Amino acid sequence: MSANASARALQSKGSLMSNLKNYRPKYPVQPVRHPELRTMDQLYDCFYKYARQLISARSNPEITLETRKMVESELKVVIPLATDFKARLNMTDSNGHIRMGRLLEAVDIVAPCACYMLNREDLSLKTFETGTLPRMFVTARFHQTNLSNGYGLSPYRDIVLRGKVTWTSDNKAEATVNVIQNKSEFLTARLVFSSLDGTNTSRKLPTNQLFPSTPIEKFLNQQRHDANTTRPAVPELGAIELPIVQDGQQAMTSTTVETTTIAQPEHENPYGSVFGGFLVRKGLETAELCAKMFAKTPLRVASIDDAEFLKVVEIGSILKFSAFVCNVDNKEQRFQISSQVEVYNSETNTFELCDRFLFTFETKEEINLPQVVPHNMQEFVAQWKAKNTAKTN
Repeated sequence: MSANASARALQSKGSLMSNLKNYRPKYPVQPVRHPELRTMDQLYDCFYKYARQLISARSNPEITLETRKMVESELKVVIPLATDFKARLNMTDSNGHIRMGRLLEAVDIVAPCACYMLNREDLSLKTFETGTLPRMFVTARFHQTNLSNGYGLSPYRDIVLRGKVTWTSDNKAEATVNVIQNKSEFLTARLVFSSLDGTNTSRKLPTNQLFPSTPIEKFLNQQRHDANTTRPAVPELGAIELPIVQDGQQAMTSTTVETTTIAQPEHENPYGSVFGGFLVRKGLETAELCAKMFAKTPLRVASIDDAEFLKVVEIGSILKFSAFVCNVDNKEQRFQISSQVEVYNSETNTFELCDRFLFTFETKEEINLPQVVPHNMQEFVAQWKAKNTAKTN
């Protein structure tokens, strides 16, 4: 490059940087925030105070369980994208869309807090630092959640997460979280939690029960009862013949993508172990990496179809995230990816399964992707589950 060309390039770069510094985009006008809305930081502080009290907590046999209204579990949390640049940067992907993994991570904070709200000691308070029993709610199930509408969320407007308990059993509770922006609902997530003794996690504790007070609440409660008590179908496995990969097909194993990381203190939940929302996010991001390398075309995650949380993961653990394509539907322009998390066991020098997820991705263009062929039990089961999930969508 000549000296004159270099000078022109530097001049052009300087002009560009100057324009960027002086650029003041016109963001949508935000309404005044309702005083009952709290930020994620405020909610997390409350969560931490409650969890830290579990260390010295003792069960009070004089405290009786209560039947409470659904509204008494409700809480609203805001992600202040309109005014917080760091929050906006954290929640936005390279295409200017909201990161679904980050959003699910936030949902997994709000949902258990709704369960704590139902079980707080003083109903007159809007916080739950003190509960009726030293219980902790741990994620047991993540119901199928459609994420397609989430791409309509603006990174320049506040996002409100509204959580409430929609179903209870003896020692379980389901929380429903609505994601809202500009008074419009974009997606709904439902998570089931087990109620455990915070001082002895091998022991289950009862939870306050819901009292549906309106016809709509009664209908919703029955609907959620059916969804949470119906056993999922299981594959009937007999003798399996290994198929031969033919033209237009690809071995399922060949689509696998793996990443490895260490669980750091920043990934800690209030109980001192690895935060489940972090595992979901990393599981989704690994699946998205696998999807992009497989499809080689613009795509987005359409839904989280299943999530299994099998064991608690400690801070400092070595984690392996892996994902592979388990089902392809070119007609619907969709394909599904099985993603899992494994934790390293130094005593056996092996990785052990701790979480498993199933995601559906959709492409913007017509696709003619190769069908994937399973070659082991894990892949056969993953494909069976993916095909059965696709039928219900």
